[in-house]
Amino acid sequence: MKRRSHALGLLAIIATIAAGRGASAEAGTSWDMYVYNPVATVSAVKGIDKIIAEIEKETNGALTIRLHLGGSLPIKTTNITQAVSQGIVQMGDDGYFLGNVPIGGVLRLPMLIHTPEEFQKAQAIMQPYIEKAFAKKGVIVLGTYIYPFQVPFSRKKLTDLADIKGQKIRVTSPEQGEFIQKLGGAPVTLGAPEVPSALDRGVVDGVLTASSGGGNTWRDLLKYNYRLGINYFDSLIVVNKVAFEKLAPDVQAKVRKIVADLTPSITAAMAKEEDDLTQKMAAGGMIVTPKKPEDVSAAEKLIAPYWDSWAKQKGPEAIEALGKVRAALGR
Repeated sequence: MKRRSHALGLLAIIATIAAGRGASAEAGTSWDMYVYNPVATVSAVKGIDKIIAEIEKETNGALTIRLHLGGSLPIKTTNITQAVSQGIVQMGDDGYFLGNVPIGGVLRLPMLIHTPEEFQKAQAIMQPYIEKAFAKKGVIVLGTYIYPFQVPFSRKKLTDLADIKGQKIRVTSPEQGEFIQKLGGAPVTLGAPEVPSALDRGVVDGVLTASSGGGNTWRDLLKYNYRLGINYFDSLIVVNKVAFEKLAPDVQAKVRKIVADLTPSITAAMAKEEDDLTQKMAAGGMIVTPKKPEDVSAAEKLIAPYWDSWAKQKGPEAIEALGKVRAALGR
């Protein structure tokens, strides 16, 4: 029965996509791309729109891509990897991939990476591991963009680390969940499209996100923001390997170059607007509290033993990768 339900679900997704393609498929290759962001006005989606437009322009329409916002298709944010792997959509913006590619969790370990420069060092080490893991699923990683630090927001009082105790906090990964649990909070994993209703109904009290991510999108449902950075959030532009290799070699090269050239601009745009959006939220009545140095030290001390235990649970490759990252960071 479960298999039949799953098959029917896939057919429903395929039918929904096919209905929207129309005649454009006749002009050349037509792909569908699914993103987890439900709002078209955020910097990430704007940047992806530019990538799509540039691909269509540079390939003279040989490849067209239809963008589907988060929640517009019956694909969970945590299932984007599978959807691309199975060819349900040919392309995806995959930020919730850790359930499918656990090795990527090295870059999400709480309090391990403290600055954008440190993230770049760690990412250079981790990229081959991540690409290899995706390749096993028939998925190619074309590019990556990075959200600013994930920081805690809440409807309830949250002006220091201790205030997380007793609160239900939406997290985006098991690694974040471990951190919240160690602080006495209750982690709840939700995709972006599910967050507004969860906040409104009290399913969660707060979220871990960036101001340039969910913080600004959900600002009317939040009252407090504590600016202690827990981890960065990397989002990958991925493509189905079979579909990609069916493209003409020159089209493949153009797609690779365009994604590689433009994804850094998404990172830069979000970094640039982070402080401005935070200030605007504070001006609008949100209580924004700067991080306290003693909280940063306490948080790292609390979670540091978890880094090695996490790697041991994931296996030898994770132990190796984490060791390289810690050596590069001196941590």
